[in-house]
Amino acid sequence: MGSGVHKPSFAVLDLGQSGCITLSKWFSDRKDITFQEKILSQAVRFPRLSVHQRIRQSHSEVYGFSLSVEHLRQVQNIPNPNQFLRDLHRGGCRVIYLQRQDALRHAIATLKANNVQYPFDISQNLIALDSDSKSVSAKRITVDTHELLNCLKYLDNQRIEAQAILHGISHLRLVYEDDLMNPNTYPATAQRLSEFLEISPIQPIGSPLKLVHQQLSDIVANYDEVRQALEVSDYAYLLSDSRHLLTSLPAQPHDY
Repeated sequence: MGSGVHKPSFAVLDLGQSGCITLSKWFSDRKDITFQEKILSQAVRFPRLSVHQRIRQSHSEVYGFSLSVEHLRQVQNIPNPNQFLRDLHRGGCRVIYLQRQDALRHAIATLKANNVQYPFDISQNLIALDSDSKSVSAKRITVDTHELLNCLKYLDNQRIEAQAILHGISHLRLVYEDDLMNPNTYPATAQRLSEFLEISPIQPIGSPLKLVHQQLSDIVANYDEVRQALEVSDYAYLLSDSRHLLTSLPAQPHDY
């Protein structure tokens, strides 16, 4: 049911906090593309048919939508999500997978998104240069270590599930840190995306920026407590990761 060939379409498999909002902004500027997020976040009787109806009813030339492991497994109770995605792919639906490399920052960003006590995005705009471009100020958050460890485990399971769902299905992989965090890489990412979807060039939203590195200790107020909790957990290996978050700052002329 609902597995036939349809108009050009694409699905974005997103684990959350991995750049889907950025892509949504890019697609929103295109009259030939309709992009809807989280279309299976509410249980429906026939998920595959529901997706195909949305594709057919779209007035745009191309229809895109986002999916998550949780929506497929827990909300829709689809017994074989891999087959579900294979059926969509067989009908012409292309698949994009959004991934984050930095598991620790991903977990903190996920906690922020699900908790009102973190009222800002730790992934960007945490530092603002003052008028003389010499000093910086940053907002910091306090992280519940128990919640953090549970979130790390949850995201590990989601990544494993995502790989199983994508098994044997050709797809475009976009890495948040490489493709969707740094506006300076947007043009190259947009070109890859346009070529993969075989559509006219996407114009990414976002100007080139001057970037600075920021350590987790500059973001997390109780970093020592978090570090101690990680050291005695299965996630101690994350503390050896030397990657730093690139935080965006307003660009100066010819300064990028």
